[in-house]
Amino acid sequence: MRAVILALFLAPIMELSWSTHAPLPRAQAGGATALLGDALVVAGGTSWENDVKQWLAEVQIYDTRRDAWRPGPPLPEPLAYGPFVQHGAALEIFGGSAGTSSSRTIWRLDAKLAHWTRAGETPAMHLLGRAARVGERLFLFGGCADVADLTQCSDAVWMREGAGAWRQVAKLPGGAVALSAAAVLGHRVYLFGGCSMPAAGQIRNHAEAWSFDTESLAFARLPNLPAPNRGITAAAADGRIWLFGGYTDAGFTAAAYSFDPETKTYRSQTPLPTAMSSAAFVVDGKRLWAAGGEDRMKHRSAATFSATIGK
Repeated sequence: MRAVILALFLAPIMELSWSTHAPLPRAQAGGATALLGDALVVAGGTSWENDVKQWLAEVQIYDTRRDAWRPGPPLPEPLAYGPFVQHGAALEIFGGSAGTSSSRTIWRLDAKLAHWTRAGETPAMHLLGRAARVGERLFLFGGCADVADLTQCSDAVWMREGAGAWRQVAKLPGGAVALSAAAVLGHRVYLFGGCSMPAAGQIRNHAEAWSFDTESLAFARLPNLPAPNRGITAAAADGRIWLFGGYTDAGFTAAAYSFDPETKTYRSQTPLPTAMSSAAFVVDGKRLWAAGGEDRMKHRSAATFSATIGK
C-alpha cells in the first residue's frame, strides 16, 4: 500500500513565484482571513508578547494595490482558532477562543469593512475545526471544545442550508481531527492532514486525506499527504488544491504541493519563503495571498506574501 501511495507523487515542478509585501502591523496566527475586493482582511488570532500569549480582537486590512496596512473595525470579542468562510463580499467567523473563554457566536463583517453583525450561533464549539460553503449549504467539520485539550474534539460534520437549522449530516471518517487543511472545488470539500490527541498531552499528526461530496454527503479516501502534518493550509485555484507549510513530525515545514483532483496526484511545488504553519491563503485568480502564521514555537510571523501560479 505504501508503494502505491508514493507512486502518486509526481516529479517536482516549480510553478509558484513568491513575492513578499509590507508586513503585518501585529504578527498573528489563528485569525480569520478573507479577500474582499482589493482588501486582504485578517481578523483576530493570537500573538506573543514577553512570552505571554495574546488573544486578539483587532482587525488588520491590507490594500493589495497600495501595499499598505490599516486598522479595521475590531471584533466584538477576542477570537482565535474559529472556523471561517468568505461568503460573497462578507467574512463569516464561527466562534473562537479568547483564551480563558470560548464563543459560539457567528460574526459577519460587511462588504464595506465597517461593521460586525451577529449572524447566529454554531451548534457546538468548533475550535480548530474547518468551515466550507458550497452554494447555500454551509458545513462545519469537527472542532474542539478546548484549544489545548484535543481529547475534547468532535468528529461531527454539521450542515445548515440558507437560514435553516443546523443538523449533523456525517462523521469525519478519520475520527476527531483538528487543524486539518480544507478547500472547496466544485461541489466537493477536500480535507488534508490535521492532528488528534489519543491521550492527554500526546499529539498525533495525520497524513490522511479525504474528499466530501456536498450533494451525497459522503466521504471518499484520497492518497495520503507525503508526511503527517498539522496546521497545513489549503486553497483551490487553477483547478487544483494548493497545500502550504504546516508542522510535521520533523518540525515546521516550508513545503508546498499541488493536488490534482482528477488524477489524484500530488506534485511538489516551490516552497514557501519560510517554514510556517497555519498561514491561511486566499485566492485572487492565479494569485494566492497570505499574512501571518506560526513560524516557531511561542512566536508569530508578520510576513505578508503572495504566490503567482505560472503557466
